[in-house]
Amino acid sequence: MTEPPAPAQTIPWVRLGADSHWLAVMGVLTAIEFGWWVIAWRAGIAPVPFVGTYLILTFAGLALTLAARLGLRMGRPVPSWPSIIAGTLLVAVGASLFLPLKYAIPAEIPFWLDRPLMVAERAVFGDDPWLVLDRILGWATRPIDWLYGCWLPTQLLIMFSVMLSRPSPAKSRALIAYSLGWFVLGTVAAALLSSAGPIFFDRAFGGSGFAELHDALHARGAWVAIAESDRMWASTGMDRPGLVAGISAMPSIHVAISLWVVLATRQMKPRFAPMAWAYFVLIWIGSVQLGWHYVSDGFVGALGMWVIWRLVGIWDWGFGRASPDAAVGLRD
Repeated sequence: MTEPPAPAQTIPWVRLGADSHWLAVMGVLTAIEFGWWVIAWRAGIAPVPFVGTYLILTFAGLALTLAARLGLRMGRPVPSWPSIIAGTLLVAVGASLFLPLKYAIPAEIPFWLDRPLMVAERAVFGDDPWLVLDRILGWATRPIDWLYGCWLPTQLLIMFSVMLSRPSPAKSRALIAYSLGWFVLGTVAAALLSSAGPIFFDRAFGGSGFAELHDALHARGAWVAIAESDRMWASTGMDRPGLVAGISAMPSIHVAISLWVVLATRQMKPRFAPMAWAYFVLIWIGSVQLGWHYVSDGFVGALGMWVIWRLVGIWDWGFGRASPDAAVGLRD
């Protein structure tokens, strides 16, 4: 009597499970970014991305997050390592493409939104919003400047903390929203709503309407904002800009991703939600007080991220029909 064939063995390193949802979205968005970059590069308006540098920085961020988890005795992560490696590669490639796409924005669509925003916000607030905040929080400019300057590594560590959690519907929702936030808000909307921001207004359009802002930044010791803005502006005349390059104000990706931190924390680590809310508020304040953004930039960024988060939750990515195994780790 012939024995029934043995069930096929699934190779463990290709079993991505619930992680396949966010990896698929991240992969598609990275492919679209790559196609967009090829078009811009052939048109001569986008530089070559620093893929190697971003690979090193991204894997360093992953290693640092692992070390932090162990150092804080949060327990060893239990993710699917093939999906973590694939996700880290996609983050690195996507980040390397983001900079040249951002750099190309003024050549694709010249800055057009600054003047309407400046006029509207002066009418609403009775003065430039950065000046209103400076009168109230001028004494805190330096720590806010440092906090704002540390935003990129901070959000990267939080993103990797989510990525290192167990496969779950919550993890998939968070990472899909994160990927869409960077692409929809940081790339597509940034190009359509092309603007430079108050800190670059005078250099982009001439005049001295924001000269007082620059004087205040120097007087308050906001050296991170001063140094980075000078490097960004200098990069606009370079064929091969460095890692600090690309000017875009609307919408604020800083505020958008900071709200993502709040939403992801509320779902996965709710006890840390008050800290996440405080961080979000401080980043929004800093974005305006330091002159990087108009108030409207933060509002549009936050609203856009909230809409993305809601749509990802409503859309059937398999969250509602996830297997019992995938549901484990909702609060890992």
